[in-house]
Amino acid sequence: MTESYIPRANYDFPDQPINSDQAHPDPLEQFRIWFEKESIEADGDGNRMALATADRSGSPSLRMVLLKQYTSNGFLFFTDYRSRKGIELDQNPHAALLFYWERRQRQVRIEGRVEKVSREVSEDYFSRRPRASQAGATTSHQSAPLPDRSRFEQQVETLVGQGDPIDCPEHWGGYRLVADRYEFWQGQPGRIHRRILYQPEGGDWHRSELQP
Repeated sequence: MTESYIPRANYDFPDQPINSDQAHPDPLEQFRIWFEKESIEADGDGNRMALATADRSGSPSLRMVLLKQYTSNGFLFFTDYRSRKGIELDQNPHAALLFYWERRQRQVRIEGRVEKVSREVSEDYFSRRPRASQAGATTSHQSAPLPDRSRFEQQVETLVGQGDPIDCPEHWGGYRLVADRYEFWQGQPGRIHRRILYQPEGGDWHRSELQP
């Protein structure tokens, strides 16, 4: 019997291949170089990332979120603390991020420990969100069953229409992933891809190349 498989895609490889000697010694700076180039070319969409979490038993889950800041303190994102990812991060604070930038055939994997940010940071960012987004975050209990969609939407619309400022709810806020492992991947013809790994070593970062 002949099996049917999904056909291979044809990709362009517009960039010179990265190697461990050319890569920046600081992985955060290497991330910035790639991220800024992608953000310009992707018209601001380069901050989409997959966030992988796991519960205390090790059962994983995955979803797309938006990166809102990256510094030496970590990679910042916001969510409902009562959501599945929030519950899993309470049980198991280790997580992974994945950025995939198809135009340039690049991806970055970042692993580390996740911690909540201060209320001041969460409230500051919440105050900058569109009012409809504020109302949605206040009204929604993310990941809980929704028995009546129409009623939920009406509650959001009512809150949007009220004149009072919408305060950041206690159930909503930010997390930072503090990285302890980076991997930069760059696609190459023939699937002979380039992979650069950064790991902590003696208070600094050690970088090496992995087999594709």
